[in-house]
Amino acid sequence: MIDSLKDYQDVSFEQGRSLWQDAWYRLNKNKLAMLGLYLIIFFVVISILTPWIGPYAYETQNLALGASAPSAQHWLGTDIHGRDLMTRLMYGGRISLMVGFAATAVSLVIGVLWGTIAGYVGGLTDTIMMRIVDILYALPFMIFIILLMVVFGRSLLLLFLAIGLIEWLTMARIVRTQVLSVRKQEFVSAAIVTGLSHWQIIRRHVIPNILGPVIVYITLTIPSVMLLEAFLSFLGLGIQPPQSSWGVLISGGVETMEEYPWLLIFPGLALSLTLFALNFLGDGLRDALDPRATRD
Repeated sequence: MIDSLKDYQDVSFEQGRSLWQDAWYRLNKNKLAMLGLYLIIFFVVISILTPWIGPYAYETQNLALGASAPSAQHWLGTDIHGRDLMTRLMYGGRISLMVGFAATAVSLVIGVLWGTIAGYVGGLTDTIMMRIVDILYALPFMIFIILLMVVFGRSLLLLFLAIGLIEWLTMARIVRTQVLSVRKQEFVSAAIVTGLSHWQIIRRHVIPNILGPVIVYITLTIPSVMLLEAFLSFLGLGIQPPQSSWGVLISGGVETMEEYPWLLIFPGLALSLTLFALNFLGDGLRDALDPRATRD
């Protein structure tokens, strides 16, 4: 019996992984997703450090220099006002990323609250709330944003709110579907029996179990918001001078792309790389957080 006990003690057991550890393990094996994550981190860090690492001051102009091609002094060239394009690109990245993250945060708060209440309460409340979402879906939101910007002025805060207020609809539908599924689980019934309030059940049991799909959709919403901001800036309804975003730089580059192609190529490349990175990361997170995926 002593030998059996020693043999039992010598047995090594594989340590299990939590859901989030397992998701990170899966994500880490996805090379494209990790590349996207590193690119996003790179752009965010560069945007934060821009005031300290920018090669020139944002407002510095050299009208005598004008638009010049990339050189040793100006690695990405200059615009028609003699401003360093790399500096404007770095500052523009701050605005574009800020719009993407801030507007997504607005849509996240509204969409999660709306979808959670509709899915958890159910019944007539769910029907009314989701019919409101259907009605809002039918509205021409691009015209709504344009009218909003024209009537109330073109400010960065208003841009955050306007874009966030139209991006929450899909988030609400996704959250509602997940809540309907979680609400039927045994642990929610057990929480009700123990006497927890509805808010406690939602906060402790419902929301934590729908975070996976929500996180994935966030990574797909940010590029959608950035594209919308770029489109509005291209139309002259987004970020206004002297501020700049990648959309503004692309808009200016289109006007002079035949004479000064670098003014379009570099902002377009920065925006494209960011959008690709976010989409790669979103696809990787979707696969990593899929509970039906087989364990490697």
